[in-house]
Amino acid sequence: MKLIPFAVIKAAKMNDIEAAEAIKKQYEGFIASLCLQSYEDENGNIHTYPDEDLRYFAENALYAAIFTFQFADPPDDFDP
Repeated sequence: MKLIPFAVIKAAKMNDIEAAEAIKKQYEGFIASLCLQSYEDENGNIHTYPDEDLRYFAENALYAAIFTFQFADPPDDFDP
């Protein structure tokens, strides 16, 4: 998985809508894979479908995580 640049995270935390959407797009597939539900029909066949309510809650949790992200100063010996 490609890392999200620090500048994008910082911009999203400062209410930049495009940056928040970029982060959401990065995690879109992961969220979709977590929000699958299965059921068994009357013939015993298993069907899988995306649960839109779970997706909604997962996306809201992602946004909440963005806005509560805490930045820390790098250590004195940090050399990029």
